[in-house]
Amino acid sequence: MIIKTHAIALKIRPFSETSHIVTWLTSDYGKIATIIKGAQRPKNSFIGQYDLFYTCELLFYLRLFQGLHIVRECSPLKSRSPFRTRWPGTACASYFTGLVARTVPFYAAHKNIYMLLETALDFFAEENNLEAGLFWFELKLLETMGFAPHLNACLQCRRRLTPSGDSPAERERGKIVFSAERGGILCGKCAGDHKAFIPIAPDILALLRFWQSSGKALAIRNTVCNGRQARDVGALLGSFLQHHLEDENTGREIALSLLRLRNEKADHPLKI
Repeated sequence: MIIKTHAIALKIRPFSETSHIVTWLTSDYGKIATIIKGAQRPKNSFIGQYDLFYTCELLFYLRLFQGLHIVRECSPLKSRSPFRTRWPGTACASYFTGLVARTVPFYAAHKNIYMLLETALDFFAEENNLEAGLFWFELKLLETMGFAPHLNACLQCRRRLTPSGDSPAERERGKIVFSAERGGILCGKCAGDHKAFIPIAPDILALLRFWQSSGKALAIRNTVCNGRQARDVGALLGSFLQHHLEDENTGREIALSLLRLRNEKADHPLKI
């Protein structure tokens, strides 16, 4: 059966001296793996038609339970050429694409994840607020997969916690802490003296709540925070991702290191 769909290239590797195996996230069939025969020959019809981070129109022979699907035609819809020169953006795209590739199973169609990856790649290719964008897309991926952290009320006593810390109930319970294992925040009274919990400052909780509640990535443009806030948010989300998605975060560490080096060279308050 011949299938036509839109697809984003997640991974490309050699199959033989002349062919490639390409893993795609498709809009209609989830993650699939295909073979592109003759892709490495000097003269072939696929030259320039696909690459990492491309969105393509894909025509392939569906061979369920019979190995790799065979690509018949492929044409680029979005090549995202800025990735060839914007290395921080490329690092973010590489990490986030890899995260999606590792966490999404084969043949599990999920339109929302496809649309999220499409939006993320457009953002990393064009925007400058990369660090906040990375955090925002991580939160949205967790939400889409059903792993969103609980940030409004204590997981144990169910009392709503205010980031300002001004309410009598919160003063009674003490500081707010974050538990990656339990999946959200706890008041100080319920947390006790558990050393595995991470103290979360009011400004960090406010940032996370704002990003989690915002439905569009454009909200990131209105967020300004300093280096300490970015590091705290990055550490907190990193521990959550590692615990719930079992992700090693190597690509994430590389991307964040490049972004922080860029911010240090800029020598101005971090705008993310």
